Amino acid sequence: MTRHTQERILDAARRTLFDDPGASIDDIAKAAGVGRATIFRHFENRAGLLKALAHRALAETDRVAEEAMVGATSATDALRRIVVAIVGAGDPYRFLGSAGDLFTDPDLTADYERQLSELTELVVEVQAEGSFRGDVPVRWIVRMIDAHLWAASDAIAKGEVGRVQAQQLIWDTLRDGLSSRPARGVGRDDDAR
Repeated sequence: MTRHTQERILDAARRTLFDDPGASIDDIAKAAGVGRATIFRHFENRAGLLKALAHRALAETDRVAEEAMVGATSATDALRRIVVAIVGAGDPYRFLGSAGDLFTDPDLTADYERQLSELTELVVEVQAEGSFRGDVPVRWIVRMIDAHLWAASDAIAKGEVGRVQAQQLIWDTLRDGLSSRPARGVGRDDDAR
């Protein structure tokens, strides 16, 4: 029962905080159908609740990425699948976008840095396959992917694009922007203008 209650609180917190990042513990308790005291039995304070929610979001992002890579035929295919899956998962990743001050926590920072390190290794493989330009610094590509994931999640949340459209747009943007082959109609002469 305790684990079930904690998960119910985390689910309610995620939904409530997406709608109102400044939501109070009372708002979260009401959404979870529990009393304030129940939340404090599971979490030391609001910051502890947010930290637990951020850990859960990072774990969910890991799970989604691992499942997405099953059956990938190349590093490029694996990266495409991961990007599409994370955008498809949406909510866990979107919460992380609003959890910036939580990343002063060493455990959260370590998990996030591990994820970026794994992404870096994959991008190196994608470049080796020739799918992304080799003259673009790997860390720049990783930062670009990370930023595009945040942007896609935010655009979906604001209703600017649908989830499926965002999944296609993010991959098209990465693929076309980093392609080792020039886009149709674009050449060095165009850059000089």
